[in-house]
This record gives sequence, structure tokens and C-alpha cells, in this order.
Amino acid sequence: MKEVFDIVIDLVEHLLKRCLIIYLLHGLLAVKQRYIRRERLVEAGFLIITTSYYAAVNYLPVLKKLLYGNEEGIVESRGSIFPMFLSMLVMLAYCLYFYDGKRRRISYLIFTAYTINELTMFTLHTFFTLLFRVTSDLMLRLAMDANEFILKNFVIILYVIQILWNLSFQVVFLLVYYYSVKALKNNLSYVGKKINRVQELFLAVPSAMGLCLCILLRSILYAYHGKQIRFLIDEYPETNVLIPLVSSLSLLLIILSAVILKKLVESSENEVLVEVYQNRLNDMEEHMKDVEHLYDGIRGIRHDMKNHVADLEILLKQNHTSDGEYKIEMQKYLDGMCNTMEELDMSCNTGNPVTDVVISRKIRKAGEEKVPIECNFIYPSALNISAFDLSILLNNGLDNALEASEKEQKPYICLDSYVRERMFFIEIRNAFTGNLPENGEGLHTTKSDAALHGMGMKNMKRCAEKYYGALKWKSSNGEFLLTIMLQGMEEKYAK
Repeated sequence: MKEVFDIVIDLVEHLLKRCLIIYLLHGLLAVKQRYIRRERLVEAGFLIITTSYYAAVNYLPVLKKLLYGNEEGIVESRGSIFPMFLSMLVMLAYCLYFYDGKRRRISYLIFTAYTINELTMFTLHTFFTLLFRVTSDLMLRLAMDANEFILKNFVIILYVIQILWNLSFQVVFLLVYYYSVKALKNNLSYVGKKINRVQELFLAVPSAMGLCLCILLRSILYAYHGKQIRFLIDEYPETNVLIPLVSSLSLLLIILSAVILKKLVESSENEVLVEVYQNRLNDMEEHMKDVEHLYDGIRGIRHDMKNHVADLEILLKQNHTSDGEYKIEMQKYLDGMCNTMEELDMSCNTGNPVTDVVISRKIRKAGEEKVPIECNFIYPSALNISAFDLSILLNNGLDNALEASEKEQKPYICLDSYVRERMFFIEIRNAFTGNLPENGEGLHTTKSDAALHGMGMKNMKRCAEKYYGALKWKSSNGEFLLTIMLQGMEEKYAK
């Protein structure tokens, strides 16, 4: 009866540990597309396979003899190292088959979950072992003092103490394991898939160190010498403090690495937001300069209009000896007035003054670089899309197109827009005969200041995502095409 009870407790504990691994994986990994509606079956399969493996290795005499060399099980702590690795490989193979994601990420999660399990055990085991020994010694002293009740029920009392010891150890172990896994998951879920290889290595090193420590402890913790078992903590009492201390510090280091990485990602995102707002302020400043230029021009024309009218009246009243000279003078004067007006004329009429100014400025800039621009852009007033957001998209999109076109022998830029139901599409085409490398987050820039240049594409992506849209690009037949998709918003959500 005692053996059956111990087996049940052991299997339940193991099952709960595997549930915590599932808890860690859930949310950090997604099942592959073909299992998308069978997540619960995948999780149940994980529990069944890993628990069955554990039960077979620890309770089937054939496998015990195969793995440990005898049917009794582990005779030296180092004998548990190979089954431990085999268990990790079984879990890893299962997750690689059913879960989607990078192999490095899946491997890190499995090995880290196992390392946390081992470190938690070594952190608590020494303390509970000492507690059990103190309790057992107390019982022996009471028995030696001829305590009649204890003498009669010594075996039963000792068994009850052992059960309580096991239960208390498992409860505390599962609590520490749960909160460690929870802390790791909360930090990793924030980081998501934004980390690079260096950051992955930053996470993996503490886990690898912790796993190596656990392997070292398993290899020297205890061994049989003849018929006597010898524990490391008996021969070296200082290990009673060192083992839990080093194990707990290693466990803390794994969690702190995830916390630090989360802080780094937060800091990086804050820097990105600052850069985004700075770029938006720059766009606003450029727009204000254009509006100011337009206003100054209109004010100047208004100021000079009376003088122009007076000059025309004088010309009309003068007697000219030659009608030809008169017509030439009048024509020159009128041409000068027309040229002044043309400087203030918008090169593109889109239906919105903000986009008019932005596109006209880019057309003037392209004219200076001798890059022709064909504009067929119409502002979608019915879709409640902010003109300011469109100005960010147009500014950055046309800047990128102009940068690429300047290097071509036959440069050109075409700007088009159209509406499909509640979707607004912007297409920017330009001459492009080079390669189209990417840096993982967008197009790779050829400018020397790559860090700042990349912000333009990020600004555009943020604007598109604000309207539940996206950016798409492709290059073919000597042409680059950028397509911006935006969804029209209800008026109460429009800003």
C-alpha cells in the first residue's frame, strides 16, 4: 500500500511539473497551422507522452536495467543524468514537431524549463533533507526516552512524517517552480519575437550555466561505496549551504536575464517612439514652412496688387508712337505677374490643402534633381483618414522613391491612389534596377546613417497599422512598387 501511494504521489507531482511546462509554452509558442484547432489535444499528448516516459523509466524493471544497469534503479546520482537528457530530448522532439517557431526559441524554452525544475529541486532539497533528519532524530530520542506511545507506533509515525515531508516538499517545490515559470513567461511574452541572436544568447547563457551546474551536482551528489550510501553533504557539511545558495542564485540569474532583456526592449521602443515623434515634428515643421511660404506670397501679392493696377492704368493712358512697342511692354508686365502667381500655384491638386502642399514640395524638389513625377493622387475625404497621417506616408514614401530614382539613368516617379469599398490604396512607383535586401524589419537602406533612415519606414508602418492597414513592396522589371493599404475609419474613431 505504501509503495502504491508513493508511486501515485510521484506521478501526480511529475504530471503537475509537465503542466507548468505547458503553461510556459502556451502564449510563447503557437501550434503549427495544421493543428490550429487541436491545441488541447497537442497539450494532452505532451502530458501523456512525457508522463508515460517517466513512469516507464522509473517503474519498469526492463528499462531500469537498461538505463541504470540493475532493476533496483539509480545506485549513483550520476546514473540519472542520461535519463534526464533523454527526457529533455523527448519533449524537444515533440515540441519541434507540433509547435511553430524558430528551433532556437523552442530549444531554449524546453531546456530552460527543465533547468528551472532542477535548480528548484536543488534549492529546496537540502533544506528539506535537514528538516527530515532533525525530525527523525527527535523521534529516536523520544523513543530512547521510553515514550510508550512512540515505541508502539514508531514505524507508523515515521511513515506519516515521511508522507508529510514528501507532500510539503512537493507543495513548496511546485509553488517555487510555478512563480519562477510565471516570471519568466511574463517577461518573455513582452519581448516576443523582437529579439536578435545576441539577445537570444544573453538569455541562453544563464540557462546553460544552470543546466551545467545541475549536471555537476547530479554527478557527485551521492554514490554507493560497497553497501553504504555516501552523500556529498555528509562528507562536506559546507555544501548544505553552498548547494541551495548557488542553485537559487542560478535560478535568479535566469529570471533576471529575462527581466533585463525586457527592460532593454522597453528602452529601445521608447527610443523608437521618441524618434517617431521627432520625425513627425520635422514633417510638421516642413509643412509649416510651406504654408508660411504660401501665406507670405499671397500677402506680398495683395500688397503689390494696387501698384500693379496703377502701373497698368498709366500704361493704358500713355501715348505710344508704335503699337508694337506698347504691346511688348504690356506683355512683359503681364508675364511678370503670371510668373509671380505660378510660384504660389500648387503643382498637384488633391482635394486637401495639406496633401497639396506636401506633394507640391516633393515635385519641386524632384524638379531640382531632374526626376519627373506623375501625380494622380486624390485625397479620400469620405474615409476619415487624417491628412497629417497621409502627409507622413507621402513624405517618407516620396523621399525613398526620390532617393532610389536619383541613381537611375532614366529616373521617374508615379504617385497613384484609389479606393476599393472602405479601403484606400496608395501606390508609389519609381525606377529601380538594384537589389532589394531586407534587414528583418523592412527594407535595408544604402545611406550611411542607417539607424535614422530606417525610422521612415517604421513611421509609415505605424501609420498604416493605425488604420488596420499594411505596407507591401516588390521590385520587378526595373521598377519598385510600394503599396500602402489603409482602412477607412468611422467618424467617431477618426482623429
